[in-house]
Amino acid sequence: MNADEEEIHGIIAQQAAAWTRGDADGYGAACSDDVGFTNILGMRWETRAGFNQRHAEMFRNVFSGSRLSIVVERLRFHGSTVAVAELLTELSDFRGLPPGIPADADGRLRTRMLEVFVKSGGAWAIVACHNTAVRERPDQPRARVTG
Repeated sequence: MNADEEEIHGIIAQQAAAWTRGDADGYGAACSDDVGFTNILGMRWETRAGFNQRHAEMFRNVFSGSRLSIVVERLRFHGSTVAVAELLTELSDFRGLPPGIPADADGRLRTRMLEVFVKSGGAWAIVACHNTAVRERPDQPRARVTG
């Protein structure tokens, strides 16, 4: 793994740890000021402040005490300053889920998250993040987080 891959993997690990601590500012620390974030319900925020505020609200309510695991399924670089991370997430120990978003048979929420990173001034920042709930398909094995 090269230094850029290590840095991005480190950012993602920090996100999971911050979520589990209920630390909204820590969860959004690697986001650019103008990050575009679309949640699993299709709602959108366009600033790090909005991203952090939304997560702080969730950590005070249905996701208080929840635990997040993230696995990098695929990390692709486009030149030396853009990277796209395809992530599998697994959320457990939550109090509830948004309407229409079901937990799986194990009582966990699994999502696929796409994060776009841009390197500027020698550091990587998340400039876009889209999250969607995993729906099981009969012709595919279930996505599992194992890391």
